Amino acid sequence: MDTGMPPTTPAPPGPPAPPELEPITWMCSGGVHYLDEGGRRYIHMHGLHFYVDQAPQEMDALLAINWPNPSYPTRLFLPASLGHGLNWHETAYILGRSWVTWSWKDVKADQAPVAILADHLAAFR
Repeated sequence: MDTGMPPTTPAPPGPPAPPELEPITWMCSGGVHYLDEGGRRYIHMHGLHFYVDQAPQEMDALLAINWPNPSYPTRLFLPASLGHGLNWHETAYILGRSWVTWSWKDVKADQAPVAILADHLAAFR
């Protein structure tokens, strides 16, 4: 099925995911690891599997876990807008690649990474 989405990139070889990221690895076809850029910490997920309504999706994703905005302390970045009636308002160039995100606020950073991810993915229900 051609979704028109960019293909996922192959996961680079690297160490296993830290224990707190292990539950996220169950949702990905590739590696999951921390990356830092510009004083921000990201969780890079290769081939994240999730649903938009009832349609399965697979794409790389970045989860920002220390975004410098009190209303948006965490952000989920995807390679392309998925529509779904969301306010896709930001494009960012992070870690050498363009990403988009939508207005989805108040996902707190003081919880497990998998809970942060689940709170962001709730936008697609």
